[in-house]
Amino acid sequence: MMARPYCVVVALLLLAMVSGFGEGASNPGFVARITRKGLEYGRRFGVAILKKELSTIKLPDFSGSFKVGWIKSVSYDFYRLKIHRFELRNSDLRLRPRQGVTASLSNNYVFVSGNWKVKKAFVTLDGTFDVSVDGISISVSLNLGKDHSGRPTASVAHCRSSIGHISADISGRLSWILNLFHERIENNFKNILEQKICEMVRKSTTSHLEPYLRTLPVILMIDQVAGIDYSLVGAPQVTSQVLDTPFKGEFFGRNWHSPAPFDAPTIRLTEKHDHMVYFAVSEYVFNTASRVYHQAGRMNFTIQNKHIPMDSPIRLHTSSFRTIIPRLARLYPNTELELEMSPESAPFLRFTPGNVTLMPVLDIQAFALLPTSSDRKPLFQLRVTTNISATISVSSDRIVGSVTTGSKLKLELKHSNVRFINVELMEAILNYYALHTIYPSLNAKLEEGFPLPLPRDTHLNSLELQVHENFLLLGANLD
Repeated sequence: MMARPYCVVVALLLLAMVSGFGEGASNPGFVARITRKGLEYGRRFGVAILKKELSTIKLPDFSGSFKVGWIKSVSYDFYRLKIHRFELRNSDLRLRPRQGVTASLSNNYVFVSGNWKVKKAFVTLDGTFDVSVDGISISVSLNLGKDHSGRPTASVAHCRSSIGHISADISGRLSWILNLFHERIENNFKNILEQKICEMVRKSTTSHLEPYLRTLPVILMIDQVAGIDYSLVGAPQVTSQVLDTPFKGEFFGRNWHSPAPFDAPTIRLTEKHDHMVYFAVSEYVFNTASRVYHQAGRMNFTIQNKHIPMDSPIRLHTSSFRTIIPRLARLYPNTELELEMSPESAPFLRFTPGNVTLMPVLDIQAFALLPTSSDRKPLFQLRVTTNISATISVSSDRIVGSVTTGSKLKLELKHSNVRFINVELMEAILNYYALHTIYPSLNAKLEEGFPLPLPRDTHLNSLELQVHENFLLLGANLD
């Protein structure tokens, strides 16, 4: 039950320590920060996991021989060695600028029991023993890198264990013979334990941590149109208090993957340490998403009469437009209309302290749907501008959003085939439609959101979201 949260923090630490990325990389769209609180969380769970792992060490049998007085050479065997208790008393996990993460454990204790036997010619004697080992110190550093996909890898670069004091209590018939050579026997135990402790640390890294790192998302497909690239783009910034890790954070088309023609702005993180982890999400992430969906045509709307709410006083029909366009009903009596809406360019979000806004510019082309054929006649073209306020929020693993109108739609007539158009009345109609149809439809899509780059089975709590210049800052703790 404790393995998952420990692995989560260690995996985040590894993300922050991946080497092999050149300096001078482009600005990230997404930055993950781990604070001392996050490190302490990892230390607590890590100690519990390591204690469990070390308690399962299988100690090998060992044997030897010695000479004692008139008995001369006697051979001995120690077997069925079993660890009954492994206490990890003092532990520390540190961030070291330009070095990485180091883990150290000191003043630890282990209790081992087993069986012994001595043999001389045809005589065999046996008994039991207990060994108490105190003052065990363990020091581990990790060698970190990345695979071809930009996902981090981990291996133990250095492991050292040392034992301060060992005491063997040997019982049974003629156990006094073995007690005469307790120093040699204790040294055997010491050598075995020092070797096995580091073997277990390496094994845990290979069998648990490395497979877990492979669950970290690098490419996430959002839907049938887009995916997001969460590969690492630069060297981490390491201080004694925090780790800041840069991710690309760029949306791309599912059927094409051309780089964005604009750069991410610089993210300037404030010194915040209240939460275990922080995620800075640049406006670049959202704007590359806007670019992809715009290029895929997913921001284009076709509005027909059937899309208008039944309780609307205005229908997309020439009879409803007599006051707005007097000539329209005479040219196309009893005819339904169709509106095509598309943004002139991908609308970009703008983050300023406490606010998220965008100012889309839309083209609206109106058509008459001829009842006697499948043809449609172009009527007029409008240019629409507005100012929209966006609200960004976060669930346990996704960033979601919604929009509200910051100002009414402003219309400009670009071209007309039906002469006079009452632009002010047309504005009123489109604002009513936007409020009751376009914004609800857009919010339904924004509620789906996109996922954060979290390891498997990771959940956040105590969420705090702030809007800064050019980026959102999400603070969170881990379950």
